[in-house]
Amino acid sequence: MTTMRWMLASLAVAVGPAEAQEALPRPEGEKPASVVPTGPDPVYPASFYDAFQPQTALDMLERTPGFLLSEGSAVRGFGGAAGNVLIDGQRPTVKAGGITEVLRRIGARQVDRIVLLRGSEAAEAQGQTLVANVIRKADAAGSGNAVLELARTEDGRISPTARISHARRIGAWQASLELSAVHERYVTDANYLTRGADGALQESRAEAIRAKAPEYGLTASGSRPFAGGTLTLNLRLNHDEYSSRRRIAIREQSTEGAPDAERLIDYTETSTSAEFGADWTRPLGNDWSTKLVGLARGERASQDEDYRQDGFRSLSQQDQKPLELVARSTVSREGDHALRPEFGGELAYNRLGSRLAYGEDDGLGGGMVPVDLTNADTRVTELRGEGFANANLRLAGKLDAEVGLAVEFSRIRVTGDSQQSQSLSYLKPSGALVWSPGKSTQVRLGWRRTVDQLDFSDFAASVDQADGRPLGGNARLRPARISRALLRLDHRWGQGGAIAVEAFHQRHQGMLGYILLPSGDQALGTVGNAVQWGATAQASLPLTALLPGARLTLDGTLRKTSLRDPITGRNRRIDDMAPRSFTGEFRHDLPRLRTSWGVSYTLSERYDIYYVDEHLTERSGDEWSAYVETTALAGVKITLKASAGIDSTRLRSFYRPSRANPLTGTDARTMRDGSTVTLVLSRAI
Repeated sequence: MTTMRWMLASLAVAVGPAEAQEALPRPEGEKPASVVPTGPDPVYPASFYDAFQPQTALDMLERTPGFLLSEGSAVRGFGGAAGNVLIDGQRPTVKAGGITEVLRRIGARQVDRIVLLRGSEAAEAQGQTLVANVIRKADAAGSGNAVLELARTEDGRISPTARISHARRIGAWQASLELSAVHERYVTDANYLTRGADGALQESRAEAIRAKAPEYGLTASGSRPFAGGTLTLNLRLNHDEYSSRRRIAIREQSTEGAPDAERLIDYTETSTSAEFGADWTRPLGNDWSTKLVGLARGERASQDEDYRQDGFRSLSQQDQKPLELVARSTVSREGDHALRPEFGGELAYNRLGSRLAYGEDDGLGGGMVPVDLTNADTRVTELRGEGFANANLRLAGKLDAEVGLAVEFSRIRVTGDSQQSQSLSYLKPSGALVWSPGKSTQVRLGWRRTVDQLDFSDFAASVDQADGRPLGGNARLRPARISRALLRLDHRWGQGGAIAVEAFHQRHQGMLGYILLPSGDQALGTVGNAVQWGATAQASLPLTALLPGARLTLDGTLRKTSLRDPITGRNRRIDDMAPRSFTGEFRHDLPRLRTSWGVSYTLSERYDIYYVDEHLTERSGDEWSAYVETTALAGVKITLKASAGIDSTRLRSFYRPSRANPLTGTDARTMRDGSTVTLVLSRAI
């Protein structure tokens, strides 16, 4: 109890006085605020979230019925990396997961309401079927949040996290700032069994992994009136590290007795990144507006691995420097018009420099001998331009249509160990019919063609020493083209009830997979066409009739995938795509006690990766956690969460020289990630 009081006192001193939370018991007979529909789009007022005791806009979005936050993707360009969140109708000029930091800097007291855009309303987030528009109060006073998180891992050590954010008006600027520091620790134990083609045990390995991952970040933003419009600036600085030591005891043809050998693997990864975004939005009259966006993002990353067993040693060091510059301009019309067009263009420059040094020492006195891999020293540049036009049309009182067309041109150049240049061009049409038979229900039938985003690091060589898997870089990579058709039903009712079901079919042209280069190295390359189809469902189900204040939240996906394998000639799954996923949470709010509790569950998932000479199958374990949170102590929200350990399995099946040949052996792993108990103290400031 003394420790608890000390931590609460420390937090109070750090953040200063705060107002009590608003999640107070309502007068007898008073009903909670209901969802107010505006046309097909439901509106959740700030009072709807009182029972959840939110402190930031992020807390509120995580409790919005039927909504799943999408960060977008940290890939080239801006338009193709859109998330599904708007702030006051505008998309934040951030990438690399920055939307989470933006939402954390907005205090719950600053939010007036959250509108879910289900129809043809989100020109700022084209391609998203459900978009949340966070509307702030026009006269919101300065506010912020301070968080202290202490996670106890299974080995008894503490992983601390601290964040402090504040938003307020400074002169003509509406500014916000967040500072964060994280120091996570990981405790993992694993056992391996290596067998020959006949199933006989050849080797067993017992592995203990101890890892830590410190991370430090600063994010800031500011907006003000400028030149007849609004100028917004965003800055994100981040430094993170990951280091691990893997100690492996090896036994020949046995699982018991003294080890025959010991293997040590030390791994270190560091990354420092900076991102700056600016956008200027100006109304042009008659509901027309224009928006100019500029984004610059740079990073410096390195990976070092040291592998030792008996007299053998191997070392690898990889340094990468990605850079991205984006300029984008749009002109669009909003408001209640039968035709709402949007026109624009985007120009992007991407660059990656990658250098890998890899060597082996067999312990026989020859010293470290360099090992050559294809494109170990690589520089990739891309200049890409895109023009696009979209339009939302009202066909009838309850029927709307979306149509769009984008044209993309790009030139990719590879220098270094390989010299390669290619010019690419693509048409990307899209269309959808949106029917809103009532204020609570909407049906969407859509189709969209997109171009998959290339990961420039795949142009460069890499090596995974722990698994003995060196990979070459492929200078001739081309992106896959994806055509997606969907039928979606979204229905909402009562006090926070929501269900959304979507059936989809996708065709992938020019799918990427692992191939053999002329040099003999494995690398990513085009392996053919593929299809996937399935269904997703999200539901938020109030259980008030059974238990007042209780609700059940569900999210699941079922999918089938098929790709004609160029090595075996047989159909197989698409790489790294789980055939099913499911998460569920039961939550019970007790407003009179200012307390909530809940239990969450995540179903195990399976992933397959098909290398030239190996089929790797991973199954993550089921995940269980439980929590209780309270604001009974005025001004401080306390959350205690316990997560059970996760058991997972991995099976490597080997074939020589390729998967077209018979099985030559297997390597099976069982792994356990330790349980954690986490205490979170947060306070509005």
